[in-house]
Amino acid sequence: MFNKIIVAIDYSPNNIPVFDTAVSLAKNTGAMLMIMYVLAEEEPGYPMIPSYTYYPILDNYDYNLYRKKLEDYQQRGINFLQQKAKEAKSAGVKTEFSQLTGNPGRSICELANTWTADLIVVGSRGLKGLPEMFLGSVSNYVTHHAPCSVLIVRSGIDSESEGTAEAEKIVNQQEFTANQSP
Repeated sequence: MFNKIIVAIDYSPNNIPVFDTAVSLAKNTGAMLMIMYVLAEEEPGYPMIPSYTYYPILDNYDYNLYRKKLEDYQQRGINFLQQKAKEAKSAGVKTEFSQLTGNPGRSICELANTWTADLIVVGSRGLKGLPEMFLGSVSNYVTHHAPCSVLIVRSGIDSESEGTAEAEKIVNQQEFTANQSP
């Protein structure tokens, strides 16, 4: 049925059931599991070039500091993936992992294509309407562009989650702007 399964996860606690579902499916079908994490610039904690400089003009100190922060950030992702791979292997699942940089939806679909995945398992924050429109939806993109089947593991909307809080800020700003128009 499934020979290769990709699970796309991040640090969010909402991804625990996504990961567990993928591991369970891989174990029950004997599939190889690819655990992936995408370093995205929109993600909280992603090191940014100092705002007081103009790209690409950075002095050596700023460049070295930025490079060190980026390396630390990348290593944090690798450590996260290694831990998840260890968990999957201890469940008896053949596992690989991959860390990519870029747009999460596109990266997931590209890896699924090059790795010839049979199934992609992704999570969904449950955003609907304006929050989804402003923040985008990785699961929506993957569903429409994946070269294989997609399983979306839904989690409830967590009003305290960063994504939902950010969506509320955007929606509130839009409402404020609309109310200020003559």
